[in-house]
Amino acid sequence: MGNLSSKKSSVRPRTESLLVVLVAAVILFIRKTDSILNPQFWAEDGTVFFLDQYHDGVSSIFQPVAGYLMVVPRIIAFLADLLFSVPAAPYVYNYLSLIITLLVVVSIYSPRLIMGNKALLALTIVLVPHVTNEIFLTANNTQWILTLLILITLLKEPPHKKYGDIFIQAFCDFLVIIICGLTGPFIVFSIPFFVWKLISEKSRYYFSLFLVALVTSLIQLSIIASHLFSQSSESEYDVVEPLAAIVGQKFFGGLFLGSSIPYKINAFFLCFLLFCLCILLAYLSAGDKRRKFKIATFMGFSTILLLATFYKFKFNLYVLIPPANGPRYFYIPYVMTVWSLIACIDLRRKWKSTVIKVLLVIVLISSLTSGFRSHFIDLDWQSYGKLIGKEQNLIIPINPWGWAIDMRQN
Repeated sequence: MGNLSSKKSSVRPRTESLLVVLVAAVILFIRKTDSILNPQFWAEDGTVFFLDQYHDGVSSIFQPVAGYLMVVPRIIAFLADLLFSVPAAPYVYNYLSLIITLLVVVSIYSPRLIMGNKALLALTIVLVPHVTNEIFLTANNTQWILTLLILITLLKEPPHKKYGDIFIQAFCDFLVIIICGLTGPFIVFSIPFFVWKLISEKSRYYFSLFLVALVTSLIQLSIIASHLFSQSSESEYDVVEPLAAIVGQKFFGGLFLGSSIPYKINAFFLCFLLFCLCILLAYLSAGDKRRKFKIATFMGFSTILLLATFYKFKFNLYVLIPPANGPRYFYIPYVMTVWSLIACIDLRRKWKSTVIKVLLVIVLISSLTSGFRSHFIDLDWQSYGKLIGKEQNLIIPINPWGWAIDMRQN
């Protein structure tokens, strides 16, 4: 009877995870139908990864992009170039990006991740407000999705024989940290939380995980530092007003109030509401060490990411204020905030869980009413793709409007 009960308990999460992955795939299909039915290159997927792979081949894998390594999109470009024709390349980029997103979704169901409401956690990845949907199904923006996998790996319980082979578990964790860490700069922002985890747990495994994360971050940091030193300085201006607009209207307002209502409300008042939300999360996590660490990691990582974003745009913060400008910089903070709320659903006091559920419903409404679906302009990539290598001075228009792949060899 005990074995039968154990089998049933293991089958249920497996069935739920498959159902959630299917639902996530349907949601992504709804949000970006064109990316699946009529794939075309989006921004850096064409102008950087496709073009560099076409001209430089496999040697482009470790070429920095925007001042850091982007290994996963480079590997996608390499596979597309190696195994498929040029006209089929956008299919490979988009479909592999879809698979990567779904793998991150299903990773929530790792038995080593001790969190309740896993269906909500997993679906948050594809349901948070995201006005342009540029995060989803684009190779370049897999860096944001894979950052979630770094945090999931950090929050897992250490490898144990009850979960399978201990060596394989540890190896997969280290591999995730390395690959995801070399795709975007976010491993650098996560180091304080690896340190906190090591201090809290004091185990050989977490020490090893910290070392892997540290080495990976140092690799990225060395490239980031050289890129920062090469940038020229510009004149500064008053930042209080644009920061209030970004934090209050774009971040808090965009998450809970949609893409238009926040801009009709005083930005400083919305900043105050965000402060109240943080106080509420701190209150709800008090007394539970595990929940406190998870919420502190989620909100702390979001804070660091937002500070890094402010630094990047420090000479032109106003560009971040409109809802359709740079929504990718707010994707992870949105997910982290929602995950923090979900972590509090199972509280014993009914009123607390009710408040959290109401807030989650508000976030969902905000998402559904904030450009939930997006469309490509059909720029006839298939015809242009057939001309590559045959026609000189070829310039191929791609999405978003105004971008183009210049096939002329410099």
